[in-house]
Order: sequence, then C-alpha cells, then structure tokens
Amino acid sequence: MFLFYLTLLILAYSVEQSSAHGPATALSFGNDLQSYMMLQMDMEPVKEAISVCSWINKKTGDDVHDAWFTYNAPSKIDEILIGGRIRGYAIMNQDNIENSQAVPSNEWHHVCITWGHKTKTRVLYFDGQAIAQEASGNVKLTMGGSIAIGQFHQKETMEAIFYDGHSFGGELLKLNVYKRQLEAGEVGKMFSAGMCSDFEESLLGDVFLRWETILYATERHGTITEVPITCPGDHWNVLYFTDFYNKVVDDEILKRMEDQFEVLEEFFGHKIDDPLIQHLKDHH
Repeated sequence: MFLFYLTLLILAYSVEQSSAHGPATALSFGNDLQSYMMLQMDMEPVKEAISVCSWINKKTGDDVHDAWFTYNAPSKIDEILIGGRIRGYAIMNQDNIENSQAVPSNEWHHVCITWGHKTKTRVLYFDGQAIAQEASGNVKLTMGGSIAIGQFHQKETMEAIFYDGHSFGGELLKLNVYKRQLEAGEVGKMFSAGMCSDFEESLLGDVFLRWETILYATERHGTITEVPITCPGDHWNVLYFTDFYNKVVDDEILKRMEDQFEVLEEFFGHKIDDPLIQHLKDHH
C-alpha cells in the first residue's frame, strides 16, 4: 500500500513538473540616469512592420515620462517610444497613439504596440486588448538609429544623454521585438498565456530582438538587477487541489519515502530530495 501511495505522489509530481516552465527572470532598473541598456542594430528587417511587446511592472507615478523602450533615428526622434505611462507615451512613427489607459504602479501588466506598412495601422494593446488604433499613412521606419531600454532617450546615436525625472525605474519581463505586425489574436494569447508561459516560443521565427538577447547578451549600465518571478509549477499545485495528500500522508510515510525513494529513482526519473521533503512538511 505504501508503494501505491508513493507512486501516486511521484506521478502527481511528474505531471506538475512536465507542465512547469521554471522561474522566469525579470530585469529591475534603478530609478536613476545611470541605469539603461542600449543597442544599435540593422533595422532593415523591421522597416515595414514591427511589434514591441513586454510585461512591465511600473514603479513611478503617472506624471513621470518613464520610457522603457525608445528607438530614435537620424532626423526622426521618437520613431518609437513606449512609457510605463502609456497615456501620451505610446508613440509609433513619431505619432502618439491616443489613449486614456491608466497603468497602475506595482502591478504586472502586458503592453504591446504594433505597426505595419501593409495595413497602414498602428495598434496599442494593454493586457491583451486593443485599446487604440490609428491610421499610420504611407510611412516606413527610418533606418540608422539606436534602441534604448530603461530611459527616456532622444538621440539617434549611442550617446547616453537622459533627462532628470524621466527614468523608467521599473521591471521588465519578456521584452520581445517582432519583425511583423502581430495579429490581435496573437497578442491576446500572449497575455492570456501568462508571464510564465512559453507562448513566445511559437513566434521565434518572427523575432527581431529576443528577450534572452536583452537578458543575457546586452551590456547593462548602472543598477540593473535580475529578479526571479515565481511561476505556477514551482510548487506542487497538483497536490494543493486535492485532499488526497492530507488523508494518506503522515510523518511516517514521509520518512519511508525519504529512505526508500533511491530504489525507485531510476524508474521514475525524479528524486525527492531533502528540500522537497521539507517543502511537503511545511505546506501540507
């Protein structure tokens, strides 16, 4: 009977782990003029269509011009500008996408701005919903500029000139730039799938600038720290939603699991180690 209980617990653990994606990593930017990232890339792949999407955790008040993404080109300042405050700071092709959306501070929200020369529209999404759409006319993205992340930047070069009181100072997660105008359904699924999903992997063929490149291969200036995000699957959610555990598992069972699990480890492919045993004791 013990092995029956143990098998069910291991299978529950296996099911949960197979659906987990592990902890996500966000970047936290210092609220100062020294904290930023900057890139100069060949923008040709996004000349006729682009989408910029990210999860953001805004830390500033709604009166701060807290830009977290800018693209400036020669003679075309503010080609793209997205702030934590998106009222007045959701700019594509140098034109602000008018909206009245308030963005609460200290909460995670998903923001996406898309544009396509073919559709001649620019669309602003907030938490998966299109909140504003405007005609863009017969324009294309100007080449030869620079991307800044974490600061309100108005130079087409890599010159780090910023402005007091305009720093982002918040957190970003999964900032991806795509080389086409994402469809409404795709943006909606990106939001509904959640911060910890792997939905973005289905769009890898369309990525121009990937979050992992920003996270691991882009120089950081000032105070930019990695912040782990707890995701579903980091704990035993399968067991949280059943009374099976509380009915059948006691300290004696836990001790026997700890003593005997090595015998079953090769078969099941998992190991219940001391931290996991402690987690069970603490949370059930």
